[in-house]
Amino acid sequence: MRSRSLLLSVLVGVIVAGAGAGVASASTCDDACRVDGARAYVAALADHDPSAVPFHPHATRVEAGLPTGFSGDQLRADLRFGPQYRIIRASDETYRVRGDGVVVAEFTLSVGAGPVGLTTARVHETFRYDDGLIREIVADIRIGG
Repeated sequence: MRSRSLLLSVLVGVIVAGAGAGVASASTCDDACRVDGARAYVAALADHDPSAVPFHPHATRVEAGLPTGFSGDQLRADLRFGPQYRIIRASDETYRVRGDGVVVAEFTLSVGAGPVGLTTARVHETFRYDDGLIREIVADIRIGG
């Protein structure tokens, strides 16, 4: 009975530790960690797999002054299922961290299907973090590069 209780305790510990895997806290999420989160977001725009994006539960996104994201779950669902992301590709990515810890991502977004290119846009997005998780994304998009 004692070994069964010990086994159960170990399993619960492994499950709890695993539940937090990939989620950094403020004390462990340095500049490289924040850049990795922004990179994961940009990658998810095109590959539709937001599982590596460290969204805060109350994450928001604003594009051209208009709210386009209201929670981490909604942003994750948009990246996974949103038709607006089905025909885009990101390239020419650069990332830097400002003195206030905000990550600035700049990249070119190409819109089109297969060999048919419709347009390109230059994107400037800032990522603010709270406790190691993306809390706010603000996007400025300029059509035509």
